[in-house]
Amino acid sequence: MAGGVTGTTAMDDRRPLVMGAAAGYEPGKVRLFLQSLVATGFQGTLVFFIYRSQETATRELVRKYAPGLDVELVKIRGIREHAKLVRSCIKRLFAMMPAESIPSLKRRLLRFQGMPHVTRYFHYADYLAKHDAFSRVLLSDVRDVVFQSDPFLGWSSGLYLGMENPALTIATEPFDREWIMDAYGEAMLARIGSQQVSCSGVTFGDVNSIKKYIDQILAETLWQPFSKMKTRIYDQAFHNKLLHEGELADVHLCQPLRSPIATLGCLDPAAFTLADGFLLNEDGRPAPIVHQYDRHSVLVKAFEQRMPA
Repeated sequence: MAGGVTGTTAMDDRRPLVMGAAAGYEPGKVRLFLQSLVATGFQGTLVFFIYRSQETATRELVRKYAPGLDVELVKIRGIREHAKLVRSCIKRLFAMMPAESIPSLKRRLLRFQGMPHVTRYFHYADYLAKHDAFSRVLLSDVRDVVFQSDPFLGWSSGLYLGMENPALTIATEPFDREWIMDAYGEAMLARIGSQQVSCSGVTFGDVNSIKKYIDQILAETLWQPFSKMKTRIYDQAFHNKLLHEGELADVHLCQPLRSPIATLGCLDPAAFTLADGFLLNEDGRPAPIVHQYDRHSVLVKAFEQRMPA
């Protein structure tokens, strides 16, 4: 089919799929994500989940930077698209509802009111339920990810997870420690605290592995009380619990600068090797997916120079 922005698309579902939650982001925040994906020659489908109010600006962004790419804009509803007064009224109404006694209601309320880190998994699940013939799927942050080569080349089946700096553990990295403690308590921290942190921002794999992973994340989410989860951002706590408790099957751990996913937020920039505006893995080839580049000014400068607005 022809490239360009679509609404509901009769796409070739056999192609690889990239999904990202762009709801609430100004177009400039996702430009490098989009521009870099196009530059790799990616031939699959990109899905952005956005609020209705973003549609015009996002369409213009795609027309300018990715006119030949198959992009689907899926309009979602969420509490953060409303004014503060409206949000306050919705919160009060939802607080009176029997969420814990009616699982389907809890799911609907959390899908609408939950933090974007968590609600995106509901949208991922909904989309894949309607498009069940994809063979490969990438779930990705969109604000701090740049692509340097086609993310779907050269990997086999299973689930690929991005790993953080191996010098850090769940117990020693403050945010991850707090998330595990709040979600599961001291007993879980004692069991998995010595393990390396995996970042939930970029995950890819064959469609069956991804579907199962999404279902597992949502099961952990819905196990938590609605009163807690409506304000929590810790999908990464669920991600690490599932990984280190051995609940994920056929897992590939992607170490920074040694794999398809370079997760860089906690790395020392002295470890970076740049060539012609590309970040290189230790084998001298560009890292296919660069995550958390915005934490390092040297990378922001290099990517902006290579892919100017």
